[in-house]
Amino acid sequence: MPRDGVRELTVLAEFRPFGLTAEALDGGSPSGDDDGDYRFFLFDPQVAKQRDEAIEVEDASSSDHELFVRGNRIIWSAGSRLYKRFTLPSKVIKVCWSRMSDMSEALLCVLQVDRLTIYGIAGEVVSVPLPYAITSIWSLPFGLLLQRASEGSLLSNISLSSSNPFLSARDAFRQKRDIYTPTHMFEYCTRSDGTSMSSHIILKDPLEDPQITYIEERGKLNLMWEFDERTIWTSDCLPLMVSYNKGKMQHSLWVVEVNGSNLQVVNPKPSDLISPSMSTKHYFRRIWQGKGSHTPASKVFLAVDDDGTPIICFLLLEQKKLLSLQLQSLEVNNETVYDIKPDMSWCISAIAAAAVAVTRPKVKVGQLPHRDVITLTPANTLLLYCGKQCLCKYVMPSPLVIAQLSGGGDLSGVNDTLDDFKIVELAEAVEGRINLVLNNGKNYRCTLRRSPSSSLTSECVAAMAEGLNPSLYKYFLGLLWGGDDSTYLAKADLCADSEWESFCNVITKLCQNPIRNSQLSHSSWEFLVKSKYNQQYLRSNYVAGAFPGLLSNSKESDSSAVIANHTENTEGAFCMKLLSETLDSLHAVYETLKLDNLRKRDLGLLVVLLYDIANFLNEPSYMDHYKRDFPMLLKDFVMSQFLPASKTPPSLFRWLENCLQHGCASASICDLPLLVCRTGTSVVNWARKIISFYSLLCGAEQSGKSLSTGVTCNIAPGLYHTREELTVLGMVGEKFGLHHLDLLPAGVSLPLRHAIDKCRESPPVNWPAAAYVLLGREDLALLHSRDTTKYSELDCTRSNLILGSTPYMLPLHPVTIPSSVSDTLEMDNSKLDDIDNFEGPVIDGMEHIFNSSTQLRYGRDLRLNEVRRLLCSARPVVIQTPVNPTASDQDFQQTQLWHLAQRTTALPFGRGAFTLGTICTLLTEALAVPKLVLAGRLPAQQNATVNLDPNVRNIQELKSWPEFHNAVAAGLRLSPLQGKMSRTWILYNKPDEPNVTHAGLLLALGLHGHLCVLTITDIFQYYSQEHESTTVGLMIGLAASYRGTMQPSISKSLYVHLPARHPSSFPELELPTLIQSAALISVGLLYEGSAHPQTMQILLSEIGRRSGGDNVHEREGYAVSAGFALGLVALGRGQDAIGSIDTLVDRLFHYIGGKELHNDGLFSSSADEYNRSAGQIADGNVVNIDVTAPGAIIALALMYLKTESELVVSRLSIPQTKFELQYIRPDFILLRVIARNLIQWTRIQPSENWIQSQLPEVVKNGVSGLGNKTDDVYEMDAEAFVQAYVNIIVGACISLGLRFAGTRDGNAQELLYKYAVYFLNEIKPVCTSNSNDLPKGLSVYVDRGTLETYLHLIVLSLCVVMAGSGHLQTFRFLKFLRSRNSADGHAGFGTQMAVSLASGFLFLGGGMWTFSTGNCSIAALLITLYPRLPTGPNDNRCHLQAFRHLYVLATEARWIQTVDVDTGLPVYVPLEITNKETDLYSETSFCEVTPCSLPERAILKSVRVCGPRYWPQLIELCPKEKPWWSSGEKHHPFNSGVLYVKRKVGACSYVDDPIGSQSLLSRAMHKMSALSQPKSCLPTTDAIPVDQLVSTFSSDPSLIAFAHLFCDSSWSNRFELDFQEFCQQVLFECVSKDRPALLQVYLSLYATIGHIVDSVVSGTCIIGDSLSLSSLKVALAYYEALSNGRLTTSRGEIMQSTFLGSLKKRVEDILNFSTDLNEDICEYALSGKWPRGNYPVAKSSITLSWYLQWYNVPSPLDIKRAVESIKCAKTSPSIPLLRVVFPTTHVVALDAINRFLTSSQVKG
Repeated sequence: MPRDGVRELTVLAEFRPFGLTAEALDGGSPSGDDDGDYRFFLFDPQVAKQRDEAIEVEDASSSDHELFVRGNRIIWSAGSRLYKRFTLPSKVIKVCWSRMSDMSEALLCVLQVDRLTIYGIAGEVVSVPLPYAITSIWSLPFGLLLQRASEGSLLSNISLSSSNPFLSARDAFRQKRDIYTPTHMFEYCTRSDGTSMSSHIILKDPLEDPQITYIEERGKLNLMWEFDERTIWTSDCLPLMVSYNKGKMQHSLWVVEVNGSNLQVVNPKPSDLISPSMSTKHYFRRIWQGKGSHTPASKVFLAVDDDGTPIICFLLLEQKKLLSLQLQSLEVNNETVYDIKPDMSWCISAIAAAAVAVTRPKVKVGQLPHRDVITLTPANTLLLYCGKQCLCKYVMPSPLVIAQLSGGGDLSGVNDTLDDFKIVELAEAVEGRINLVLNNGKNYRCTLRRSPSSSLTSECVAAMAEGLNPSLYKYFLGLLWGGDDSTYLAKADLCADSEWESFCNVITKLCQNPIRNSQLSHSSWEFLVKSKYNQQYLRSNYVAGAFPGLLSNSKESDSSAVIANHTENTEGAFCMKLLSETLDSLHAVYETLKLDNLRKRDLGLLVVLLYDIANFLNEPSYMDHYKRDFPMLLKDFVMSQFLPASKTPPSLFRWLENCLQHGCASASICDLPLLVCRTGTSVVNWARKIISFYSLLCGAEQSGKSLSTGVTCNIAPGLYHTREELTVLGMVGEKFGLHHLDLLPAGVSLPLRHAIDKCRESPPVNWPAAAYVLLGREDLALLHSRDTTKYSELDCTRSNLILGSTPYMLPLHPVTIPSSVSDTLEMDNSKLDDIDNFEGPVIDGMEHIFNSSTQLRYGRDLRLNEVRRLLCSARPVVIQTPVNPTASDQDFQQTQLWHLAQRTTALPFGRGAFTLGTICTLLTEALAVPKLVLAGRLPAQQNATVNLDPNVRNIQELKSWPEFHNAVAAGLRLSPLQGKMSRTWILYNKPDEPNVTHAGLLLALGLHGHLCVLTITDIFQYYSQEHESTTVGLMIGLAASYRGTMQPSISKSLYVHLPARHPSSFPELELPTLIQSAALISVGLLYEGSAHPQTMQILLSEIGRRSGGDNVHEREGYAVSAGFALGLVALGRGQDAIGSIDTLVDRLFHYIGGKELHNDGLFSSSADEYNRSAGQIADGNVVNIDVTAPGAIIALALMYLKTESELVVSRLSIPQTKFELQYIRPDFILLRVIARNLIQWTRIQPSENWIQSQLPEVVKNGVSGLGNKTDDVYEMDAEAFVQAYVNIIVGACISLGLRFAGTRDGNAQELLYKYAVYFLNEIKPVCTSNSNDLPKGLSVYVDRGTLETYLHLIVLSLCVVMAGSGHLQTFRFLKFLRSRNSADGHAGFGTQMAVSLASGFLFLGGGMWTFSTGNCSIAALLITLYPRLPTGPNDNRCHLQAFRHLYVLATEARWIQTVDVDTGLPVYVPLEITNKETDLYSETSFCEVTPCSLPERAILKSVRVCGPRYWPQLIELCPKEKPWWSSGEKHHPFNSGVLYVKRKVGACSYVDDPIGSQSLLSRAMHKMSALSQPKSCLPTTDAIPVDQLVSTFSSDPSLIAFAHLFCDSSWSNRFELDFQEFCQQVLFECVSKDRPALLQVYLSLYATIGHIVDSVVSGTCIIGDSLSLSSLKVALAYYEALSNGRLTTSRGEIMQSTFLGSLKKRVEDILNFSTDLNEDICEYALSGKWPRGNYPVAKSSITLSWYLQWYNVPSPLDIKRAVESIKCAKTSPSIPLLRVVFPTTHVVALDAINRFLTSSQVKG
């Protein structure tokens, strides 16, 4: 029982679950329905927060969260605010919070009858089916414990899965509403006979298999098969479980341990090896059991003993007691071993109990929060315990107060019912709040600790708890809470000051009143222990360990045992020891508070208490130490005549100064308080951090976390080369931010700011993001945030990083990148639409292309608007006709409209490329596909609409494949930043009936890699629709998504569509050749680069397959598809391919040459015989090379891509004679040229000479005489020469386009443009060409259609080279080609498709994408550029039109834009790009201005932000032969195309100041200097407010506010003008050098001197302490360290040395020339006396304290000891001798002391 401590409870309100109120508001259960069919529990909001999230101090009355459960509904509320609702399919059995594995997020686990549902805070949901009954779930520190029901409760009737069985693990976490159900998670936990293997199962991760558990018995592990051991409690902080065995009537306490590999498993089951996670076994070890309980404990909880040891409490209602067990822990091999000692238990009489945080709230002891115990005794008394020590009693407030809280009307007679109020239950304890259930059924929420609480008091109590001997602290705690007249936390209206006063009263009473013996001994046993007989017996019979708790274990003894351990067994000695340790502990708090600018008031309160304690303990050194700091607050003291054994008080300022002056090795560890050096202390963490940072900066040695200076430091991982970099890592590891620097005294923060400033320009590249934020380099922080995969996540990450910055920077953080520039663009776009649109806005699929990035790149250039207009297919096209049309005009309209429809149907090809990867769609909305309008409008007839005549043309057939391409273009808009597409969204867009639109969408999604989310069931459901375009789009899309993976299930689904590969027993399946061609390409993509022998054999056979069925005319396209597929499978493998590659090559050349077909056996199949017999057109025994040659040539080109194989090139020869020219088809010559150049990749040069080198001599000679009529050239030979010439030139141009794809090479562009103009002039002269050396008159021998096709192929190649550049000359050329008269018949669908595709390539992805030159990309581009253009919208005969979209596989998002990290807006920034050395050229560097496109990954070496306006950053890359990083990839070095940069303060952006004329240094220096002159000298014109000037260069609100408030031009008196001049100079200094944080340091140091001057001159004591001088001394020590070279800087000194020197000089002048100071110093040095009196004396005292601190004058006690020593040595004092005695004292003070001592000796 407490002695007399009684406290009154504070009743917050009558409690009622908010869930009932929420239900009433929802119209559910009525408000008064308290039928008990619900459950609820309250919890602290920190439970649901991230593990590393900072704890926010909330109002005590509203911080509790509530989970309310009724039926299948859960309501989560916070106070009176509804937070979330959960509705489940079945009734909820139990709910608990759990943190699984290493996940920082808390998970809400809900147990139902048939499943376990796990909710993440961010919205993810995982549903785990339960194959058997689970009775309960419990939270453990590393996962969730599930206890299953007994054997007869197996849920055999419950389905194991409620979702599709083909869901894979990748579908696990879906955002918001997507639910994943693992189907086989519990299967391995079941034996073969259907019985469960383990009674307890641990789930460590929602997506991992659960783990069975074991039980340790006699050193062996047995399966946990204890169904009788029903779990009644687990801990989420420690791996502990409590169970109750009803049969044995016993409680058991278990420890859950991991990694029991050294223990043998008894009778291991085969199923033990099923789960790979079983290698780390979890087993239960029983550490305690208690018998004799007929019922299980009604409550089990964790609390903390008075010495910090965890205790486990069991509330046993049948025995009406609270059993407490002390938990012992021991570290063994970096693992914690728990145990219970039998003698470490006690019982307390109680009928209700709970764990509460009262004595030390918000404090953790190790992993546990500090918890006390509140109990309700059988006598209806509330008692508060700390361990087994009872602190006080709580009583209910008056009945009148309770009645008022209950809302009672008539309060008369309430006092008569005082005895009727009885507490029957304690419930829902959260922190210091608890529910009291009264006997009248009322439930009240009460708090045991009231707010506001004194932070100083809490810190002092915590310091004593951590610094005092446990028995001493236990005794003090009893005095604090149980004193007879103590007011500590006793009154309901308690304030922070009264709490501190109560604490001081307890300490004061210890100093005033001796401890009575009755207070120290309360039992006969204690009397016996203290007896002389017992002490004598122990001394004579002492055996180590024989009497535990009496001599050796001071922690387990009571206050009497401590007295027994000391020789001075007196009450006075006990008091002195308690106060002495209290002084040491509180002094550590005092020194810590001196390092916090915001704790000056608390420091003044604490120093008075410490002064009184030191005075009582007769510690003159401590008293002198405090007097020097606060001479105005403390009373004077007189030093005793004798020399007490006083210890020197530790001083952190002295240690910091010595550390900077002489190094940390020379700094005395005696200057550090012991509590600071003790590990595990939290109250002095602030001081420990600062000491550790100084230690690292000054070269302390490391040993793990320990430093040679005696403190510990958590150092963040990362490379470091200097001590400054190590210091920054230490600051990051200790979570020390920029706002913490502002709390430090100015001088103390200066060395730390030096370390930050030195590392700021070029920090190491592998630091954590928080380190870059600390440096003020948020740009680097976002660059190195590897977990950003989406723009939204990137913004979220950016927000979190900026939050670690200074608080005044928070309002500047924007959340969106688009700016007002985008609004201007949208206004311009709307104006453009109004000009060309007669029906209002139309969705054309390109409205999103304009953003702030495109505006930054193109400015007012209207190229993008023009591309949008040219590629728009959603509006009727314009038809020019007369105003009064005739019948013939109407026919002309239909003809013209038909030709324009050919162009319109080709536009989706280009629009898909133009809008590639430019939007992120909402997964809750269907994808909008723009219309494909083939109608026309007549401007001359009031925009009348004209449609195609359906009687003349089959419009639906015409639009079939164009609608497919239109949908592909719409789907290609989706950005890869979208991340993995949801399967649900794809199926959501699936129509009821198959159509070409959804087919095109499937192809687009597949090209982006999104079809991986489809299950095999989804795939075959699509196939079963038997829709041609859907099958084609799905096959190619799947192959693109699974490219190069050889996925077996996908492979099987593709081979189903190749009848030639079906076995003979397979039923005959007639499939269109179009689908078979798509299946072949898909197989090639699926097996890309694998060189799979069997697949190569199949594809080789398909090239030469005989014609069959009715698809003879599409055979060439089939053979070409097979050739492409074969080339893809063996892509670039050449001779590396496995198998008889020579035989394969011979077979391919056989297909090219057309010799007799011999069956070689290796590459033949039974399908050939089938096809031979089924053919309707007999080919004989000779291969039809017209069909097989193109595919074979393509296959060889891709197989030997970039291999430089001379053998293959020599066999793919170009005709060298007239006979060969007649023998080989001209278009095959084109393919051969392409193949040869692709093989000899490195020999392709962008020069005219290289192109001419492709021409054989016979062709050169043949075409050279075309214009010479005198030459005797046969007409037939001339046609052959010209045909060969044209095809060779075009083949070389296509080769150039592939070789320099996406490089924007100037030479290649000029060359290709030259030949494009040349071909155009040969068709119809349109311009003067500079190609005078090229032959003329090609159109005589080559038909116009061929020339048109080849012209457009060259233009396509040109746009491939200039992909994404928006090259103006090329764009003009494309517009000219498009605008040519379609009525001439030369602008068919194929050429219009080429122009459309070329336009899309030129502005690929809105100018943000380009092409790669990797093997896979070249193959995809070759398929796209295959030189056979279609003749109509539905022409798929020679090359399937869907293949033209495969260019997407060759694209790379190498576009990069720079974004200002402070404003969030795109900006221009110069970059220096370095390419690595290659075989063709040396290492080169060039400059680009963002936004721009980077070179390929294979040659890119580094990217550096250069220029004077932005902070530099270097991104070094390791060039690899790999594609560019995919958007959203985890290790993307440029955050998916966004490079964050940080502008230097004092510089404008390049948008606002293109030439740099407005920078602070160039434009504003004269204005700043003018403003710094006196007002009379200010110019009358050209004046500008300083705050406006500063806001031009910096958006930092602190700088702008400083300029506005401290640089006010309205000031007039001299002092104000001087201060204004100083502020302006400092402002310019900080802004120009980008060190705005130093403003505070400058002002603080300047104010220090100003206050000193004011105090001396005016006599007004503005400051009553000398701490600011100590801070200035640390700043001067830092400057001295810089001067001596102990610290170095790379960017110049962060603070002007002249400024620090002037401060030092000013202080010394004040102190040296102060009147009457010499007399005060003499009195102090000789007798320790301070000036006495009132006001004038106060000024003398503060001046004396400044002198003592500045010159480090020793204390009078030290001076007296030195004088005694000198006398003993029989010598006289002198300055050199005093210098030896006092090495740290300034020579000025030594001279004064010497004079005083000499004069005193003379007088004596």
